[in-house]
Amino acid sequence: MKLYPIATSQLQYLETGQFIIRLITDFENKNLDPATDPEFKTLYDSLKAQSPEYDAALMQIRAKAETEQLISLDYIRDRKITTLRNAVNVFKYTDIPAERTAYGLLKILLTVYKNIDIANFEAESLGLNNLVAELKNATYAPAVQTLGLAVHVTNLETANNNFKTTFSTRSISTINTAVYDVKLLKKNILTTYKDLVEYVFVMAKRKKTTFFVDTFTVINNGRKYFADILAKRGGSGGEEPTV
Repeated sequence: MKLYPIATSQLQYLETGQFIIRLITDFENKNLDPATDPEFKTLYDSLKAQSPEYDAALMQIRAKAETEQLISLDYIRDRKITTLRNAVNVFKYTDIPAERTAYGLLKILLTVYKNIDIANFEAESLGLNNLVAELKNATYAPAVQTLGLAVHVTNLETANNNFKTTFSTRSISTINTAVYDVKLLKKNILTTYKDLVEYVFVMAKRKKTTFFVDTFTVINNGRKYFADILAKRGGSGGEEPTV
């Protein structure tokens, strides 16, 4: 029994909503009863409750034409910070002392900025400015060079600058609030999804009851469908094999 790998963090806003709806719809079409297991029902009910709220918030920002380009540019810079984190994590188990030291130093720095990609527009812009500046200063630049991360730092800086150039003051308070809400809602709904999937996965392996095995199959079908979408777009379907 294996959980189909998918990097859920790479799902775009609209895809995330569809991803959750697909799970709920497929589960209901199987005529499975969530009340079969109290813990599962709690997680499932939470997911169902969050789904319409997420979709409503998504419609709020999609209704504002001036946000479309900003959302796209924001998504790009979010992926650049994720790429930088992944590039640093490559050296987690390195046996080379210099790389191990550089990894430890950069890991601490990135922890300071761990939630920057879910901040509102202005806060994220400022945070990324500060992060890039630190990565280029005398304290961290040698570590960046040791791990060969200069290209990722440059890409992050370029993505952030592209966003700031396009950033408009028109209705900015409303835009900030709407997108900030969607970012938080996306994080929360995927966290609940992760908890539900991990619970079903463990129970399907341990108990092997029809309910959990069938639910696990439903989960995997949806994961494969959206992992294929990410793969066609050039994303990685397998970055998060246990999520």
